[in-house]
Amino acid sequence: MLFILLATLGLIINHKWYLPFVNGYVSTVYCQTPFGYSGVSVLWYSLFVGLPLLASLIIGVFTIPIGYKGLIEQQFPPQGMKVYRPTKIQRGWKGKVKSLSHLFIPLFFVSFAIWGYFQVDKMPHNVPDNFDYRVCNTPITD
Repeated sequence: MLFILLATLGLIINHKWYLPFVNGYVSTVYCQTPFGYSGVSVLWYSLFVGLPLLASLIIGVFTIPIGYKGLIEQQFPPQGMKVYRPTKIQRGWKGKVKSLSHLFIPLFFVSFAIWGYFQVDKMPHNVPDNFDYRVCNTPITD
């Protein structure tokens, strides 16, 4: 029941505040200068670097301790880890592979952020010729 309430709250926040803000920002991105940087550069760095690093941080908080503990104990699931049903403990190379996969998931997102950092310079940063500067005077809100 709590999950349903949290999901509903998340949908309401997403629909009422987050998406209108993002849509307004994207439509006036050439007019924005957050923290003194170009709005287009902030958008590209947010998408290609910030989002993967945020995903890595959120996922890594849960997966890295499990993977590290599994490698130290050379079994998966590690001792003391709660499981939802009776689970066969895997030792040897299978346990090591599962533990390493828990460590490599956040590392994948970090490597994607590093790759994205070098891709941002290839993205378009110039204002299009047909851009209507009248949208710069409108507020971002819906």
